Amino acid sequence: MELRRLRLLDALARLGTVAAVADALSFSASSVSVQLAQLEREAGVALLRRVGRNVELTPAGRRLATYAADALTADETIRAEIAAADDAPGGRLRMTIVQTPALALLPATLDRLATTAPNLEVEVVQQETAPALDNLRARTVDLVVGIEYDPVPVARQRDIDRRDLLREDVLLALHPGHPLAADRAVGLAACEHQAWATGHRGTGLDAVLRNICNRLADFEPTIRHRSDDGLVLGALVASGRAVALLPELLTTVLPQITTRQLIEERLQRTIFTAARAAAATAPGIIAVRSALQAAAATPGRDTINGTS
Repeated sequence: MELRRLRLLDALARLGTVAAVADALSFSASSVSVQLAQLEREAGVALLRRVGRNVELTPAGRRLATYAADALTADETIRAEIAAADDAPGGRLRMTIVQTPALALLPATLDRLATTAPNLEVEVVQQETAPALDNLRARTVDLVVGIEYDPVPVARQRDIDRRDLLREDVLLALHPGHPLAADRAVGLAACEHQAWATGHRGTGLDAVLRNICNRLADFEPTIRHRSDDGLVLGALVASGRAVALLPELLTTVLPQITTRQLIEERLQRTIFTAARAAAATAPGIIAVRSALQAAAATPGRDTINGTS
């Protein structure tokens, strides 16, 4: 059985649909279906069964998917060890990154890689943390730059090597003319009747806003605007139509807003990188992580070394 077909089966087991596999791996859905049908012929048993307009794995398919995951991990481990012996980063590395770290860190990171790893081809896609980690485990990306808001943790996985990069404050963002901007710090109770702008439901920013308002001030925030684009949230604040929680890195590129600490609690978030554990020693992963660390190590930033 060819490893590339086993990779498709592994991705299907993790992502759930042929369309999702095709999208993640930049194939057509028909091409994925053809390759899975060929794998079925090689296995000699039914691996898939149709359910409505989709397919699902049969018991044999689920069993083979488990073996496929083991085979892919072994292959990745061997490739990382062989590449590490050469110690020259090369090939292609697919990385996802959340908007704020991209704005603050990506230019310096890519500039550094042009010198330290000129033969490494880095492909960058902006993606939120949760789907990016799903794609990492499905082997459709190689490195994730994600975020974790306190006190809403991102689930840890034993097959994922996570390394925290830096911590930053999450601040209350206000229009400069807002009455609350006159205070050096603001209590959440004063924001109970404000219109809020935050991320879409299920995102870390939405979860932390609802958590602190309920936990620290006993109210459910009135959310009028939602976007996963931090610049859009900043524009809504600058318009005077909403208040928001925004990370400090983002507020530095939004001079048209004012930020304040909360009285009740210092809010922070962690920016981290994540790679599959089997590939963590690959020269490309090491080179990109090193470049990100250098980009983060500017005065005033709380950088973190080591693994959490």
